[in-house]
Amino acid sequence: MADKEDTERIADNVTDQEQEYAQNALNEFKKNNYIAALQYINKLDYRSYDFKVAHNKALVEYCKSDFKKTESFQKNLTSICNQFRIKVEKLDDVDQCILHYNQAILLYHEKQYTNAICVMDRVYKFIEPMDDALAKQVSLFAVELQLCVRQSEKALSLISYLENQLINGTPNIKILDKSVKEKDKKAPPPPDPATEEFKRKLLRYKIRCYLMNHNLETAAREIGMLLKDKQNFEAMFLAANLEYLKGNLLESQKILGAIPNDCFLYNECGESSTVMFYNNMGAIHHAMGKPNLACHYFQMSLKEDIALTNNTKKDINEKPLHTLGGSKYHELMYNLGIALLHAKRPTQAFDCLIIAVRRYHRNSRLWMRLAECCIMVTKESNEIDFDIQKKQKEIVVDVVGSRERQKVILTTNLSKDKKYSSESQSYAVPVPSLEFASLCLRNAYTLLPSDTASSPVPLFLIPGVTPPVPSSTPGPAPSPPLSPESVMGLRNGILAASAYVSLCLGDYILALEHAENLLKQPRLSGAHKLLGHLYCAEALVLLEKISEALEHLNPENVKNIGLELPASEDSEERKIRTSPPNKWFPHNLSTAHATMQYNIAVAKTIRGQLDEAIALLKQVWQMSGKCKVPGHIIMLVLYIELKLGHPEPARNLIKQYLFQNR
Repeated sequence: MADKEDTERIADNVTDQEQEYAQNALNEFKKNNYIAALQYINKLDYRSYDFKVAHNKALVEYCKSDFKKTESFQKNLTSICNQFRIKVEKLDDVDQCILHYNQAILLYHEKQYTNAICVMDRVYKFIEPMDDALAKQVSLFAVELQLCVRQSEKALSLISYLENQLINGTPNIKILDKSVKEKDKKAPPPPDPATEEFKRKLLRYKIRCYLMNHNLETAAREIGMLLKDKQNFEAMFLAANLEYLKGNLLESQKILGAIPNDCFLYNECGESSTVMFYNNMGAIHHAMGKPNLACHYFQMSLKEDIALTNNTKKDINEKPLHTLGGSKYHELMYNLGIALLHAKRPTQAFDCLIIAVRRYHRNSRLWMRLAECCIMVTKESNEIDFDIQKKQKEIVVDVVGSRERQKVILTTNLSKDKKYSSESQSYAVPVPSLEFASLCLRNAYTLLPSDTASSPVPLFLIPGVTPPVPSSTPGPAPSPPLSPESVMGLRNGILAASAYVSLCLGDYILALEHAENLLKQPRLSGAHKLLGHLYCAEALVLLEKISEALEHLNPENVKNIGLELPASEDSEERKIRTSPPNKWFPHNLSTAHATMQYNIAVAKTIRGQLDEAIALLKQVWQMSGKCKVPGHIIMLVLYIELKLGHPEPARNLIKQYLFQNR
């Protein structure tokens, strides 16, 4: 420790000549004249004990390479840490903040956002004694990192701190001393260009936060200020996003069409306006309910992204820093997978989403979508079970014998559902199977945000108070943040899917547990309530608890089959119109009630109450003119009539409804 203090004292002793070299190097650096800056720094090489000289030399050499020799720069930073005994996991000197900041910048471009946030947490504790220019850069970078992990509330709390401390002023920041002294002057000071640019950057970050939080009215006001500049293409992209979230899809499309294709070039800024255009067009058409067209645009965006990233050289030391993490491959695969799922192409959707989940493995909704792919592969829709005409054709397999002595051969299994595999296969193998769906749903439920997790409290700024340090908890990237209502809806969906998958896999006790948990949720849509009761009833029947099953099958349990959560008194959910039209079956309450009555008949048949079952099935059959009824009803009626010793009604039923379809 004594050696370290002695070194610091020696480093603080600077001659006038050394001060002049350092100042000249700084001036040349600001002019982007890195060769001249390096020449001045080289004159200070004999100060090998000086941390600032070593760091600045490494930085200028990196800038001189056009930010291409990233690996060399990383090695130099590590070497400096070793030389000056700087611990990466510990920061106790404000002068070392710049090194940690640069390390975080490298992590950011490598898309290691959580690690970068951990580094910046340590740097941010020194924000008050830090140099003003560096403080602003550190603050903006901290906001950017929070937005990268979709923690918009934390980003807004940081922005609030910045506006109050670095712009409006307190005695804690050096730059603000000048503003205090100048209050006595009559004429207001001219605006500082650097401060004005800093305010504009903060405004853009605020708009991104508001859009991410779906605070659309505030976002619209702020975007209007940026759109005064007709060449502000970034603001135009934000305006298109705003109209998209409002549901004004054609207006959003119109704004996107007015943005030049070459306003953002990948090799210059690490972003491609062409990639963004195709991706946004895909999102718009997905919201319009045109998933196949959305797939086309997402594929165009993906091809453009792959072409841009493959054109750059593979060696990390020959790629500019801003292009290292510029690829949007995983985000685009996520979008394409969702569009393919809605286009009823679950196998292709699964292939895309399994790639996306390698990067976004903490996204609960993504795991849920993977499970939905697996379910759709095994059964595309439940509507086929209500197609009576098609079922009638499948009931009679064959007719043998002469006309006087014909024998009708009926199918042994009317349902063609694929369930669990008979092969011994691990649940962890990523294939679109119900076994893997079970694993996906467990992950999805585990990763749901906790009900106790409170959002950041607005900071009441008091001079001398330590600024907020953002948490490094991963967010739901690449999805937007989940509101409490969205978390409820997602939890209900996961429980319903888990109950279905468990029933298919033959785990009836677990299926009952999931279904009962679903029905206990505080807010439940009509559709999920229907599924909860049906799954409970099926599990109880299979567990030979018929009486309990019949309680769940009472049609009075389900009053509607809407997909929306019931309104809450404290809910201030902002309506976002970006979801495609719902295509869920059954379409109406009558079909739902017919399904429940049919299942009551099944339960009574198992119990042996055949007369009650046949009477109930006749009521269900009479409803077939007004709504769709389960296609298995004819097979069940045939079984009951034969069981009751009534062959003639069974023959008439076969002649009337089955032979005419053969």
